[in-house]
Amino acid sequence: MLRRLERKAREQAPTATVLRAPAEDLPFEDDSFDTAVSTLVLCGTDDQPRALRELRRVLRPGGRLLFIEHVRSDDPKLARKQDRMNAINRFMVGCECNRPTLDTIQAEGFEVTEIEHTTARKIPKWVSPFIVGSATADRGVGSQPAPLAGRERP
Repeated sequence: MLRRLERKAREQAPTATVLRAPAEDLPFEDDSFDTAVSTLVLCGTDDQPRALRELRRVLRPGGRLLFIEHVRSDDPKLARKQDRMNAINRFMVGCECNRPTLDTIQAEGFEVTEIEHTTARKIPKWVSPFIVGSATADRGVGSQPAPLAGRERP
C-alpha cells in the first residue's frame, strides 16, 4: 500500500511528502494540523490511547479528527465472537476489531460531533462493525500528551 501511495502522490501531487511514522509517536509539532484522518488505523496500533493523544497533540485546539474504524459490537454474542477471533485476525491482518474505539476517542479528549454506526459487507461478520464520524480536539480534556519517548520533537 505504501508503494501505491508513493506512486499516486508522485503522479497527482508531486510536492506532497509521504511520511511513514507510528501513530503513537507522530513526528510533528504541537498544533500543526486543522484536520487529521484515521481510516482503520486505531484497530492496528499497539497503544490506542497513546495514538489518540498524539493525534490530539498535533491538532490545533478545535481541530477535527475524521475517522472510519472497527469497533467492538454492541451485540454480546457477536462481541464474544470478536474476542474469540481476535488473535487470528491480529495475526492475519494486524487488526484488533474488538476494541471500544469510540469510548477511547472520547476518553482521550475528543468531543464526538458526528457518529454513524454501520457494518461492512463482504467481510467476516466479526470484523464488520464500524464507526464513521468526526470529533473535535479539546486540549483541556483527557490525558496529557504522550511522552517524548526518549527524543525531542522536531
